[in-house]
Amino acid sequence: MDPINPQPNSAPTPAVTPVVQAATPAPVNQAAQAAANMASSAASSAANAAGNMAKNLASAIPVPKLCKCPTINAADWDKKKQIINKTFYKAFSPRIFSYPFSFVIDVFRAQKAAIAKGYKPVENGMVLDDGAMFFGSVMIEVTGANTNDPDVYSLEGKEAYTKVSRSSMMQIKNDITDVETELGKKPAQLFIWWTSCPICMITKDVKAVLIALP
Repeated sequence: MDPINPQPNSAPTPAVTPVVQAATPAPVNQAAQAAANMASSAASSAANAAGNMAKNLASAIPVPKLCKCPTINAADWDKKKQIINKTFYKAFSPRIFSYPFSFVIDVFRAQKAAIAKGYKPVENGMVLDDGAMFFGSVMIEVTGANTNDPDVYSLEGKEAYTKVSRSSMMQIKNDITDVETELGKKPAQLFIWWTSCPICMITKDVKAVLIALP
């Protein structure tokens, strides 16, 4: 203090001011950093939660089973005369203008009925379709069957003419017409061995084998 003119000394004021000004940004920076840390932590937690949820959903979705259709070497079946020593059990298979709308169910019924009679369905064996327009039959390959059973059909010792078909179910009639032309007559019996199912029908080259009995 000045004893003559007692006024506060202004000298300390500049010293105090920078201290206050310097101290002010500190709490602001700390708060911003804390907020950034919290945001980062929340984002990380959300990402982990989303990842875990995706894994749980993926594990809950059933993976479609691959088909068990046979792989056919076209050279072994296309335009060949051969004896197919196999025995089949047949079951009713309704059609709508040759389209077997319940084919999978019919095959299951045939397997169940064959087992009930003591016959053994061959795993991944031949499944034949007689191609009827309305009241058709599906035939599954079996072993141990009684050939005197009217529901049992055998190709043992019968020479057949076989032809590979690369056509879909709706276009296979063209290949059937070709078989008649190649044989020079309409076959006594003709069966379709479907070597592809709806799962592999589009991608598979050989979709069926036609088996004609002259």
